[in-house]
Amino acid sequence: MILLTGAGGKTGRALIKALPTPESICAFVHHDEQAVIAKAQGIERVVVGDLRDEVAVRAAMQGVRALYHICPNMNPDEAEIGRLLIGAAREFGVEHFVYHSVLHPQTEKMNHHWQKLRLEEAILESGLAFTILQPGPYMQNLLGGWHSIVEDGVLRVPYSVDSRFSFVDLDDVAEAARIVLTEPGHSYATYELAGTSPISHVEVTAIFSRVLNDDFRAEKEDIPAWRTRAQRSGMSAYAVENLIRMFEYYDSWGLAGNPNVLRWVLKREPTTFESFIRRATRDHETDH
Repeated sequence: MILLTGAGGKTGRALIKALPTPESICAFVHHDEQAVIAKAQGIERVVVGDLRDEVAVRAAMQGVRALYHICPNMNPDEAEIGRLLIGAAREFGVEHFVYHSVLHPQTEKMNHHWQKLRLEEAILESGLAFTILQPGPYMQNLLGGWHSIVEDGVLRVPYSVDSRFSFVDLDDVAEAARIVLTEPGHSYATYELAGTSPISHVEVTAIFSRVLNDDFRAEKEDIPAWRTRAQRSGMSAYAVENLIRMFEYYDSWGLAGNPNVLRWVLKREPTTFESFIRRATRDHETDH
C-alpha cells in the first residue's frame, strides 16, 4: 500500500495515472469532491481530511509500505504537516518516505522553497529511508493561459520574459515517481527533475510559433495587475505574497537546472517542449 497525500491535485492525479495498480494506493484528499475523482481513477481506499489532523493522518498510515508526500501548494503549515507525517511514518513502520519538493529549495528569497528545504532537513534526520524529488516548473503551468496563448498569440508572465527556466513535463515527473516507488535502488537519494535546458519565455513562444505555424510573443505582466487578478480570484493573502516573492526572484534569476538526472531516472530523453505543445494542442482540440 502506497499512501499518496495531496492526491486531489494535478500532481497527485498524474501520479495515480502513472502507477500500475491504483488499488494499491491510499489517496489522502481534502474534499469529498476530490474523493469522488480519486475513486473514479480506480482508488479503493480514500481518506478525506486535513493533513494537520493527527487522527486522520494516523488512520491513513495504517498498513502503508511507502508514502509519497505532496503538500498542498503554498501551505503556510508545510513544515508542521511534514513533521506530523514523519512521526506517523516512523510509528507505523513505513519503509520508504518520498517527498515531492521543488527545484532549488535552498533559495531563501522564495519562502515556500525555503520551507521545503526545512522539511528536507527533517527527513534527513528522521531515520527513515527516503527519496526527495525536486521538479522544475511544470510545462502544464502554461495550460492555465492556453486561450491567451493560442487564441491571442500572447504568453504573459509576471516576471522578465528573458529569465531562463528548466521546465519539466508533469507526466515525466509522475513516471519518475513511479520508478522511485516501485523499483529498488532509490533510497537515500535526492533527484533534481528538470526536463529542458534553461530557456526563456521568449524562446518558449518561438517553439509555439514553430510547432503551430503561427506568430506568438511573450509579454511581462505588471505585478500590481497580477495581484489584483489573484485577489479577485480568492487566492489567500499568504499565497499572493509568496508568489510575488517568487516572481521577483524569477525576474532576476529564473530557475535553471540540468536534465541529466531525469534522463538517467527515466532511461530515456525527457519530453521536449515541442512534444508537449503538440500533445496539449491535440488534447485541447479533443476537449472542444
